Amino acid sequence: MTLVTARSGAVDTAVRVVVPAEWAEAAGALLMEVLGPFEQEDRVSTACLTFYPPLAVMSASDWSNDVLALLPAKLRDHPLAAVETSDVSRDWEEGWKDHFHPIVIGRVRIRPPWEPPLGPAAQSARSAGGARGFGEPRGLVEVVINPGMGFGTGLHPTTRGALELLQRTEAEGALVDAGTGSGILSVAAAKLGWGPIFAFDNDPVAVSAAGENLESNGVVAELSLEDVGSVSLWRFAGATVLANMTLEPVRILLGRFETASQAASAEAAVDRTEVAAPRRPAADEAAILPVRMVVSGILAGDQEREVVRVAARAGLLPGSRIYETEWVSMELLPSARQGARTVPGA
Repeated sequence: MTLVTARSGAVDTAVRVVVPAEWAEAAGALLMEVLGPFEQEDRVSTACLTFYPPLAVMSASDWSNDVLALLPAKLRDHPLAAVETSDVSRDWEEGWKDHFHPIVIGRVRIRPPWEPPLGPAAQSARSAGGARGFGEPRGLVEVVINPGMGFGTGLHPTTRGALELLQRTEAEGALVDAGTGSGILSVAAAKLGWGPIFAFDNDPVAVSAAGENLESNGVVAELSLEDVGSVSLWRFAGATVLANMTLEPVRILLGRFETASQAASAEAAVDRTEVAAPRRPAADEAAILPVRMVVSGILAGDQEREVVRVAARAGLLPGSRIYETEWVSMELLPSARQGARTVPGA
């Protein structure tokens, strides 16, 4: 898709996307990643999402196809789905802020920087319906994310699913945030009690945005510009891993775990045959695996089954799953940890 500047003086481009009412939330979360913040008008059986792309938008030569191509096929082909554009005079930089409000996922409260923080009493009280820890009830933790950065804001089902699953175990030990985006998951994990945190992304703009969000939230984490195909596997060993990514990078990472496990098994087999040689510790294939992996960004159905298949070859089996619209978030556990204790009532 060609990206062009959309603004000219005081005139902005308004992009109106009409979708069936039941798809409004999912469509808004998906399109916001490219088009930025939006306003929503609820109608009888449809919803109209109006976007004011701030700096760069898709080529205006074919708005309808370009925008609808970002949506799932069954929504893209729906007879009620439509896209139109118009030129408007609007101070979008301030106006769209009215449409972003704090949301709570378990014990994590995500808010934009212009919304006020919780008071001390609210932070110390247990969140209603939130995940419970193993000790005394704990209150909300706040994550401040600027939606204008256009990466992760907590509104997307995959981000929500990852945060919900993350909180189903006690916060303990190292955590790796693969494909960190805005850094929202790293910030939340650190404030919930995980650490040290290692976050990486192959997009330099995302790494920059994540760095700003980590700093503004007072979170210390190691941040790196790397790809799943090149980052050291020992980063993941024994860590909790969050992978809110699309299918292909998840498949690449799981494939690397499989290759390393096979190499470790082969090395252990050689050790067992070298009776006369000085004994060295056999490699433990489980030692290179994460203690728990939360995969999101995956479509339910064929993609879900592909992840389970590739994960099994790497020695990881599926645990809990969360479905929302067409997305699935799932945890993957080494077979020895299938009975691992989770947060009661989660």
